[in-house]
Amino acid sequence: AAAPMDVDGDGDGDGDSKQRAADDAEDQAAALAQVEAEEAKEAAAAAAGQVAKSLKCGDCGALLRDVAAAELHAGKTGHANFEESAEEVKPLTPEEKAAKVEALKAKLAARRAERQEADKVDTKEREKQRRFQGKEMAKTREELERAQRKREAEAQKREKAAAKAERDRLRALIEQDKRERAANKGKLSSKLGAGGYNPSMPPASVPYGAAGAGADGAGEVKEGEESKGAGEAPALSPEEAIDKAIATVSKYRTGGDGGVALKTLKAYTSNALNDDPKFRSINMDNNAFMTRVAPFIGGVALLRALGFEKDPAENRLVLPEGGDHRARLQETVAKLEAAMASYQGH
Repeated sequence: AAAPMDVDGDGDGDGDSKQRAADDAEDQAAALAQVEAEEAKEAAAAAAGQVAKSLKCGDCGALLRDVAAAELHAGKTGHANFEESAEEVKPLTPEEKAAKVEALKAKLAARRAERQEADKVDTKEREKQRRFQGKEMAKTREELERAQRKREAEAQKREKAAAKAERDRLRALIEQDKRERAANKGKLSSKLGAGGYNPSMPPASVPYGAAGAGADGAGEVKEGEESKGAGEAPALSPEEAIDKAIATVSKYRTGGDGGVALKTLKAYTSNALNDDPKFRSINMDNNAFMTRVAPFIGGVALLRALGFEKDPAENRLVLPEGGDHRARLQETVAKLEAAMASYQGH
């Protein structure tokens, strides 16, 4: 008859039955082979004319066919006294042989079951350990990410606080100079401190074009007006004006402001050596210009001495095309580099 078809397509029941049948056949063959091997060994010993035909347990008197049987007996009972015996162990009857085969089969099946159970326990333990490690790794990753977010938030908070403190400092200085100008009819008084001459910082809104602004600190004169009064110092040459502007900016020591201004002026001067027109124009509304150059006496004066002119329409400083500016720009870059080195050395 044809075998029944597995209409469900899983075949799990037939697979388990076949596996058990295969295991039983394997156990049957192994047990039978062991029994036959023992019988063959006994026959070979008898043919060799050995005197000892068995081993006898001195503790219980049991006759054992060979050393293997004695070891098995010792493992079961704990007996350890064995001696050779001339008594022959009777051959197994078919019934005894079958019973022994069954016993061995049961023993092999029990061992297999133990191994399978141990494998199940090991598999379950490994899975448990894997899940635990996965949770620990996820927890550690979350903690690291949380700590990173906290550090970033703290860094942003410090940056905002520093920016606010700098804005407050600039506002305070601007207000101080406004009051001083109002009290001195539009002029700033010089101040002599422990670090030498340290002029007050003018407000960031000082218009470009003030005569002497950023160069000698003597006050503001609108562009186009002539200086008035007797005994006024003669106009400086561009080289002298550049040297005086650099010396004045270098006197700003508080917070390293002078060093920042020198570095920014060097960047503007180096860029102006480029033939591209965009590098010969400075946006006066740019934050870098307003915070690093315009507030410090001498900054705008240096650019003016280099030939930069103000474009009121766009509020930019522009270095006109043509003219021999390159030599003066290169010389000024070298002077600014030397001033930066001297500033850092003090």
